[in-house]
Amino acid sequence: MKIKFPPRTKIALTIAGLLSLAVILYAANPSPFTTVNTPIGVAASGTDLIVTEYCGHNVDTIDCQGNVTHLATLPGVGDCREEYVTIAPAQSANAGFTPGDIFVTQGRGVYNVTGGTVTPFAQMPDCAEDHTGITFDHVGTFGYNMIVTCENGSVWQVDGTGIPTFIVDTGTHMEGPAIPPLSFGPYGGQILVADEFSGSVHAIDNNGNVSYDIFSNYGAEAVLVIPSVPCTFCSEGGAYFQAIENFQTGNVYQYPLTDFTALGGNILVTSEFGAGTLLITYDGANYYSSLFDNIPGGEFEGGAFADCDVPVPTPTPTPTAAATSTPTATATATFTPTATATATATATFTPTPTATATFTPTPTPEQSPTATATATATATATFTPTPTATATFTPTPTPAVSPTPTATATATATATATPTPTPTISPTTLTVTPASGTYGGTVNLSATLTSSGSAVSGKTINFTLNGNPVGSAITTGSGVATKTGVSLSGIYPGIYPSGVGASFAGDSFYSATSGTASLTVVYGTCTGTNAGGVILPPVNNDGSSVFKRQGGSTIPVKFTVCDANGNSISDPNAVFLNGCCGSITTLTRMRGTVDNVNEMVTTNIPDVAFHYVGDHWQFNLVTTNLDAGYTYTFQINLKFGVIQFTVAVK
Repeated sequence: MKIKFPPRTKIALTIAGLLSLAVILYAANPSPFTTVNTPIGVAASGTDLIVTEYCGHNVDTIDCQGNVTHLATLPGVGDCREEYVTIAPAQSANAGFTPGDIFVTQGRGVYNVTGGTVTPFAQMPDCAEDHTGITFDHVGTFGYNMIVTCENGSVWQVDGTGIPTFIVDTGTHMEGPAIPPLSFGPYGGQILVADEFSGSVHAIDNNGNVSYDIFSNYGAEAVLVIPSVPCTFCSEGGAYFQAIENFQTGNVYQYPLTDFTALGGNILVTSEFGAGTLLITYDGANYYSSLFDNIPGGEFEGGAFADCDVPVPTPTPTPTAAATSTPTATATATFTPTATATATATATFTPTPTATATFTPTPTPEQSPTATATATATATATFTPTPTATATFTPTPTPAVSPTPTATATATATATATPTPTPTISPTTLTVTPASGTYGGTVNLSATLTSSGSAVSGKTINFTLNGNPVGSAITTGSGVATKTGVSLSGIYPGIYPSGVGASFAGDSFYSATSGTASLTVVYGTCTGTNAGGVILPPVNNDGSSVFKRQGGSTIPVKFTVCDANGNSISDPNAVFLNGCCGSITTLTRMRGTVDNVNEMVTTNIPDVAFHYVGDHWQFNLVTTNLDAGYTYTFQINLKFGVIQFTVAVK
């Protein structure tokens, strides 16, 4: 089933339509590939897979087996940001870029990440502080430049020297830009951007003209171009990778190459609000929209196809050094026998001239190993007529002694002395215990130091939380170091896979070692009758609420979460998954018998985000966006966990 639209007609799909399509057209085959700490941006090529994290400004690289390695950390403004990433393709060389370079956005700035080194690259003068999108022009309609979109509406192109050029201000919220090929009909070669607030895709041509609402997807997050000839990351890996922000594990999905057979040159439009991914195709006359895929319950963030326009880096071999050093060692060894032979010959000369009584005391030449001293003594006054002395020294001109006498003698002495005082350093292992605490409270940290399976006592273990030092403790007789009452101040609720760090510096007997473990920060129990973390009246927690659909009416959706002291938390960054100020995601919409209205609606101004009122968070959900005769299940995504609730509309 497809929906047909002529060019320049807005595609408007209701939630109901999307859900019915989900049943009929679920065609893709995604599978979890790896786990990254709250993944946001994704970029891929034939050899690289790069993912950014929501908090901590970390950039990670992932290998063919899904192993995650920290690549770099951006300087950071604030704590958590949606930072997106791209890799310069071969075409970007036309604009002065180095193909293969990695670029990451952060608010107004774009950073170049090369080999783990982060350098500022460009600044967009009026960009907002979050959700800055980035891509490259593969087509040439924008000079093969980098394209940067700002959340508050401005669009820029940036050349290889980092100079931004303003294109247009669309006046809309924007994320996830892409430029489809010219074969993609009237919008080929234009910048397509997603607008999650209006649930639309807008198009921008190279003269700055904007076509609004050309396609629609509820909560549109990003536009992604399916490569004309799709390829894979690694030899038989995925062709497309998608970050799911709210999944704790298995949150980077891969799609096989076969999912995109005959689809090259078309686009995908993802949804952050649970509506799934749309496939938009063009047949030469019309655009068609169909549901490509949905990962149930997933909040889609950045995605990327393996870009085989990014050149494969050439390895630099360096084996020559090893070959050169081998012959040197052999050559030195051959001189050792020569030196020994010379020493024997010198000894023979000593008795010949001095065998008579006159030179009996002279054998002391052994005081100086240099045969020259003996020779000088022999040639002195007493033996003036001794031509024999000269004759005796005639054989000696073999000064094979010259090439190596000193070297051989020194080497022998050193070799004997070196092995004497070598201490034995025992290897160690530090096992860190996962820790859990309540937001605004404290946590206890523990680590065990062992060597070859035996406990190591009396050693100082230094602890960190999210990389920040929090003190130290001494290991006991069982090798355990415990640091109690460590403050969680400034650490938001959530799971931090390597949040607890511990290290031992090592000493003259034991080697240095370190380790990490997960840190989990949860919400506390609220004081009073409200335990927190649940939906509050007038919406019933048991799903029995029925509201009347009428113009101008709203449903007040309320909840509270609390800190370690039982106080309601008003900081949106500690409450909502993406910071200020959260939204409501539709999970299901079911038609069926609805009971009589049992709850009263209000006439508050409809909201697009939660706001803090008194001691709770509230979202005024407009009833006219819901259909009578349907039961809806919604989800609020928190920094840690979710709140789900159900309402029916009459």
